[in-house]
Formats: sequence, structure tokens, C-alpha cells
Amino acid sequence: MSAPSSPRARGLALTAALTLFAVLPATRARAESPEALVARATQLNGLGFDNGQARVRMVLQDAAGARKERVIMARSMKEAGLTRTVIRFLSPAEVQGSAFLLLERAGAEADDMHLYLPALKRTRRIARNQKDGAFMGSDFSYADMENRDIKAATYEAKPDTSIDGVECHVVVARPTPGDGAQPYGRIELAIRKDNALIQQSKFFDKDDALVKVYKLNEFKTIDGRLLTTRSQMWTKKEGHTTFLYIDEVDTKTPVNPGEFTPDALSKG
Repeated sequence: MSAPSSPRARGLALTAALTLFAVLPATRARAESPEALVARATQLNGLGFDNGQARVRMVLQDAAGARKERVIMARSMKEAGLTRTVIRFLSPAEVQGSAFLLLERAGAEADDMHLYLPALKRTRRIARNQKDGAFMGSDFSYADMENRDIKAATYEAKPDTSIDGVECHVVVARPTPGDGAQPYGRIELAIRKDNALIQQSKFFDKDDALVKVYKLNEFKTIDGRLLTTRSQMWTKKEGHTTFLYIDEVDTKTPVNPGEFTPDALSKG
């Protein structure tokens, strides 16, 4: 397994989303500024709860329709207002034992990411110039996991629209220059009016060509919180799609803070 240096889809949306997994509180009137809408769209962790775990299926589908499935366990906790997330790959054998750690940092400071690969028997920190790489071969980038390209942006409100029969506010985010080349020229977010979940995100390069599209397929209310339970990211160039299915959620079992450290990744 290679390190995140050769992306299939350059870098979301928990994501806007996990995004892998985007979850938002109730929406407000359109008078709310685009900055406020985006802030609310990224303020919660991708699993939709502060402390708990979720069993997730990641299905990778190529342009010909061939599929391969990966099963992961994602655990999350919030401490001092900042989210920590550990993602462990349970199957298949080719990725089993791999683990990813995301530590949210305050303010404009970049989030901290670490990846453990059993084949290398070591944990490595993901540098900023590697965050546009594909997350474990999926259509989500490492930057998507922290919503980097959406957080570090300027925003513009666009006319409301209907996506899949759902009325949505539209905000265009234009990433600001950072430590390296930004892969996107703009990201178009369609935020549902009924519950403020992100219904769709469209990612464009600097030539304004469409790169990839995130879509919300299903959501549920679990323990009083909205949770995106089915979503997908499609990459135009390869015609490749990553589907995410959250099958089980547990917000009752306490999490151990000791799990959310780089040293703990290799311990399973």
C-alpha cells in the first residue's frame, strides 16, 4: 500500500463532509451570511456526534461498475471543543489494520493527520503537501477529511436552487492560497433549507472544469442528531465513485482518550 502521494481525486465534504460524513444543525433564514452558513456546515465532526463510534462500509466503484468493499470503524470524541477521530480499516485483508487519526486544531491552524500502514509497520504524519492525495484509494482526499479547501476560502451567495427535489441555499467557496498549490478554483455547496445538510458539493479546478461531485443520498435522526447515513463522491476524469454507508452507530459506549494518539494507531 502506498503513502498518499498519488491521488485519484485531488483534494472535503465528512466533506464537506468525513466527511467522510457532513452533519449540520437546523437551518436559518437566507438572511444568514454565506460565511455563517459555511461555518455551521463545518463546525461538527463528520460522524455527527461528539463521542461515539460508527461502522461504515466504503464501496469503491470503477467506471465499468466493478465494485470492491472496505469496512471501517470510525470513533470520535470531542475535548476542549476540538474533535478527534480515529478510522480503522477492518477488511479486506489488503487494508486490514490500517488506521488514520485526525486531530482538529483551533482557529486557522491546520489539522494534524497521521496514518498507520501495517506493511510499513510505522505511523507517519501526513504533511500539508500530501493532503490532496486520495484517502486510502477513495475519491475523498485527505484535505476533504478536514474540509480544508472549504474552511480556507472566501464565500459568495448564489441564487437558491432545487437539487433532487430539495430546495437549497447555494454558496460558492473559493479556496485561498496556502502553503502549496490549491487544486480547486471553486467549490459550489448546495445546503438544504429544511435541515441544513449539504445536499451536494461540486468541485471545479482553476480552469473552471468540473473535477468531482459529492451527493447526499440518505440521512437519519439518531439520538436526536441528524446523521448522513449514505453519501457518495464521484470523480469525473476516471468515472470512479466512492459510496459511504453508515450501518451502525453507537453513542452510548464511552471512548478512551488514549486511543486518539499517533502512538495508539499501531495497537489496534
